[in-house]
Amino acid sequence: MAIIFSFFLLFVIALIAAVVLGIICAVVAWLIVRKRIMRFKWLVVLSAALTPSLFIGSEFVLGMIGNFYVSAKKDVDWGFGDYWEAPLTQSYYLYAIDLPEAAYIGNREKSKPSLNKGIVRDLWVSEDSIVVACSAAETYSLVAFYPQEDRDEILLNQVDSLQFIDALKQRNLERNAAMGPNGYFNKKQAEAHREEEPIRHTISFLIPLGLWVLLIWYVRRHSKNSLNQNTEQKSNL
Repeated sequence: MAIIFSFFLLFVIALIAAVVLGIICAVVAWLIVRKRIMRFKWLVVLSAALTPSLFIGSEFVLGMIGNFYVSAKKDVDWGFGDYWEAPLTQSYYLYAIDLPEAAYIGNREKSKPSLNKGIVRDLWVSEDSIVVACSAAETYSLVAFYPQEDRDEILLNQVDSLQFIDALKQRNLERNAAMGPNGYFNKKQAEAHREEEPIRHTISFLIPLGLWVLLIWYVRRHSKNSLNQNTEQKSNL
C-alpha cells in the first residue's frame, strides 16, 4: 500500500504542476499572439498549454524507469514505498524502513557474519573507506568498510560512551565531519543517477521541443499553401 500511495502522491503533484503551468503558458501565449495577424492562433495556445505537461510527464515516466533501473542494477533504493538502501561493500549495505534516519547494516551474503550492531548514527566517508558508528542499549560500535577491497573490520565492539568518545578522538573522527544515514542515502542516489539524469533531462526537453518544431512546420506549410492559392486566384482574375 505504501508503494501505491507514494506513486499516487507523486502523480497528483506532477498533474497539479502540469495543469497550473499549462494555464500560465497558455495565457502568456494568447497575450502574445492575440494582436498578431496570423493563422492557427489556437494551435500556438494549445502547444503552449501542452508544453509543461509533456515535459513534466516525460520527467515523471523516465524518472520512474531510471529509479527502477538504479535500484535493480546499482543496489540503491530511492525510498519509494518507505524503504531505503545503499551499498557499503558488495556484501554489506545500509537500509532503513519508514524513516531514513533509522538505518541499520544489512548482509547480502549469509556466509559472512552479521554486522548489525544497532541503529546507525554517523558515517565518515572517505575515498577508500566508510566508518560507521552504531548504538544499541547504551553501547556503541565502530565498523569500517572498504568498498574497493570488499572488506570490513570491527574497530570498536559494544563499548560505553566514554570509550566510544576516546576512540573517535584517537582516530580523528570528528562528529561535525560525519554524515547521517539520510545524507549517505542521498549521496549514493546522486552518484547512481549521475549517468541517468542528463539523458532523462535531454529527452524530456526534446519531446516538447519536437512539438514546437511540428507546429512551426505545420503553420509554414499551410501558410505557403494559402499564399500559393491566393496567387493562383489573382492570376486567374
